[in-house]
Amino acid sequence: MLGAAPGIASHARRSSGSIRWVAAAQAKTQEDPAVPEAKLLKVRDKGKHLDRPWDLTYLRNRGKVTRAQKEAWRTLWPQYGIDVQTHAGGGEPPPRIDFRTVFPDRPEAPLALEVGFGLGHSLMEMAAANPDKNFVGVEVHKPGIGAALQKIQARREDLGDEWIDNVRVVRMDALWLIRDFLPRESLSDVCVYFPDPWSDAQAHRRIVNPFLLALIEPCMVRHGGRLHLSTDDDAYATHVAKVMAEAESNWTVANEALLGRSGSTKYETRGRALGSEIRNFCYRYVGASLE
Repeated sequence: MLGAAPGIASHARRSSGSIRWVAAAQAKTQEDPAVPEAKLLKVRDKGKHLDRPWDLTYLRNRGKVTRAQKEAWRTLWPQYGIDVQTHAGGGEPPPRIDFRTVFPDRPEAPLALEVGFGLGHSLMEMAAANPDKNFVGVEVHKPGIGAALQKIQARREDLGDEWIDNVRVVRMDALWLIRDFLPRESLSDVCVYFPDPWSDAQAHRRIVNPFLLALIEPCMVRHGGRLHLSTDDDAYATHVAKVMAEAESNWTVANEALLGRSGSTKYETRGRALGSEIRNFCYRYVGASLE
């Protein structure tokens, strides 16, 4: 059962010349004894959910759910949503998601995860362009999930018999999902497109950080898993480059196109209109998955 993680640090320090937060204690997970201290996100020792002691990497409020989105939640979530069991009886940890049951017609297809899919535009583009893969998008904001459910159903109706049932959505904190509920060595791709940039003073809240890498590495397939990143924020692009340079022993630059995207999301369109340069990154995992 999830509970307050023992030994959570009461303080954290930032090493000189490094963006890496070092905690004074280990971060416990359900199955792995510890995440390396040098890869921890700044931890909290106050507030709710101290079993998940990271600061939020997203803004809490993102608009109101429209009537159509509410209807999508009511009618489409049972078909395209994944209900994650976060508690188990008898003092046992809850199970990790069995994607063979989530995608019963495609149990062996490679699995890609999009972290923070917004309104679902890129999620649907990737799923359509890569029919050989299964896609799961994780998001916390209900309006975006409602919009994504609408897009999934609209594409299904457009394609009819040619529809490939290869996309699902989850509503929860992506870091929690990855840490506790994704199977080991299950992901062929992880995509993080236009995350909340945060300022340099709030860099510990940026989703792309050493802690994210420490969490996804055990979940990547042993050979060739990829991490796809996009931002139109110059400071965030510099931050990404620093994070990945520090992780060069496990990740190498891959000169590959991002996963089936047209570059026409609202964030990319807005960025171009404002004269921002869109930076795309692709890295391949070369480290060994944890046993």
